[in-house]
Amino acid sequence: MKLLAHLKKTLNAQLVTLSVMVIVLTVLIAMGSSLWLNLRSSHQMMDRSMMDVAYLLARTQDVRGLLEGGSDQSVTALLQQVVRRVNDLDVAVVIDTEGSMLAGASTRSGLQGVVQPDPSRTDPVFLQEGETENGMERCACAKVFDQEGNLLGYAVVGVYMRSVYRMVAGTVLQYLLIAAVALCIGGFWARRLARYIKSELAGYEPEDLYRLMVQRADIWDALEEGVMAIDENERIIYLNAAAKQMLELSVDEAVGQPLHQVYSASTLDRVLHSGKAEYNVPLKSLVHVKILADRMPIVKNGRTVGAVAIFRNRTEMVRLAEDLTGVNHVVEALRANTHEFMNKLHVILGLLQLEEYKEAERYVLELTKVRAQSMGGITGRIQEPAVAALLIGKLSRAQELRVVFRLNASSHFPHGSRCLPTDAMISVLGNLIENAFDSFKNVADGAVREVEVCIQEEAQGLLICVEDTGCGIPPKVRQRMFEQGFSTKGQGRGTGLALVQSIVQAYGGDVRVESVVGLGTTFTIHIPPQEENTEDKQEKEERDCTRL
Repeated sequence: MKLLAHLKKTLNAQLVTLSVMVIVLTVLIAMGSSLWLNLRSSHQMMDRSMMDVAYLLARTQDVRGLLEGGSDQSVTALLQQVVRRVNDLDVAVVIDTEGSMLAGASTRSGLQGVVQPDPSRTDPVFLQEGETENGMERCACAKVFDQEGNLLGYAVVGVYMRSVYRMVAGTVLQYLLIAAVALCIGGFWARRLARYIKSELAGYEPEDLYRLMVQRADIWDALEEGVMAIDENERIIYLNAAAKQMLELSVDEAVGQPLHQVYSASTLDRVLHSGKAEYNVPLKSLVHVKILADRMPIVKNGRTVGAVAIFRNRTEMVRLAEDLTGVNHVVEALRANTHEFMNKLHVILGLLQLEEYKEAERYVLELTKVRAQSMGGITGRIQEPAVAALLIGKLSRAQELRVVFRLNASSHFPHGSRCLPTDAMISVLGNLIENAFDSFKNVADGAVREVEVCIQEEAQGLLICVEDTGCGIPPKVRQRMFEQGFSTKGQGRGTGLALVQSIVQAYGGDVRVESVVGLGTTFTIHIPPQEENTEDKQEKEERDCTRL
């Protein structure tokens, strides 16, 4: 154990040393590159400055007059002023075509050994180097012409190489000082960063942290539930094996990519922006596998930094939900419908046995007419077959309970709702209607027993209204009626309204209840349109093509 601990410390020390060496080498390379570029730029600027000064001197009237035989006093004063005022300039002279210096000025005493211009150069202004008594000199020469364009001489400005060396040394010293300060500041912040990283790693060594990460990744991959996580930039940061299989994605291709580029139908980013968790949200994967998803935001220091989705196979959930939701309501509706028809058949059979053929014919025609009117009123307004079947079954159930059941004439519900899936619609509507039927249990026989249903889906959303003339809901009961397991109807009840509220909230809707004890109750639900993903649009287009 001691040997292992010693090896860990040695490895960490080597890693720290290597990191420091890499940082120092990086800083040196960066500083060297910057120094070279700076010196090169300064050298070019110095050359351009000398050429500009030489060109201006060659164009002055005093220099031209001196070369044509004039006085040198004004020219000497001009050259001294140029040398004194122009930075990094050591020499300024005027030379005739024979190489004789007519006037000059220098930052040093005397003007020995001025570089002679090269007469073979054809450029009006050119750079030249040469050895002088005061050291190598770099200068710019500008030709001076008379009015007829004849060469009179040269205006020459330059610097001693020792001045150039001093400039280079000063620049290098400045960079060395900057590098020293940068290394001190970098070392200070590197130490602060090391402490921060150590605190973030909870005191784990890098190899221990890597081992834990591998172990947890194996655990996540062993789960049957799919797990997908994104960061605050909506990029996928994790995808386990189950999620990869459900969504038919490759981990190598998906991780690090934008969410909608990999899975365009996902709405996980909605949780990232809202910061609110969503549970039991039905959705479809890229391979049309029905699943349920729980989506939670990842919060750090009070800020949402990502979101995670957990996918579960929906088959088992649907089977368990059938006992509480829409399927049971449809089955109950069909049972009531069958029971009603059996009663009608018994009446017809009795009339036939009594040989009341005309009466039997009249009864059948009247029954067919009434049935056609009732069913036609529902199917004409409700285009979704499953929802229409539920309402027809509830109509038969209402006749058994001696309740007048009506569908509002303004009702309209399309096939393929944009607001609520069919199974959720059946669950909500079935529970509300059944709750309305239960409200007549404590109502006197002679009282009005009516239930009216209104379903309207427009561009603004879906409106569901179920109104009854039952016993009403007391205020104390109204405060708790949406709680799971709360009921005034005995044990084993109290799931219907709680389920209605959870479904409505999952789809962003709201429930409003108006009730007066002894007069009745009205449930009003509004659900906004839901965003259609690509798969839903494709399925809708396929259904439309099939109907055509």
